[in-house]
Amino acid sequence: MLNIQIDNPALEADLKQTFGDNPQSVARAFAEFVQAKRISDDIRVSVAQLEQGQVLDAVDVFNSIRARYE
Repeated sequence: MLNIQIDNPALEADLKQTFGDNPQSVARAFAEFVQAKRISDDIRVSVAQLEQGQVLDAVDVFNSIRARYE
């Protein structure tokens, strides 16, 4: 289990306003944020590889991506 402490009163207030006092909602939103960040990072790396001419077969790419996020 991972516990995260927030030492930013403004951020804490925003989280409470958005999610109330429900830690499950905050945890779920954080997990969604982390997954979106990973996807964004993967896309950024893929674009850089494409620009460098490192092209892979599309079927292999989609299978690899799907396996990560299913």
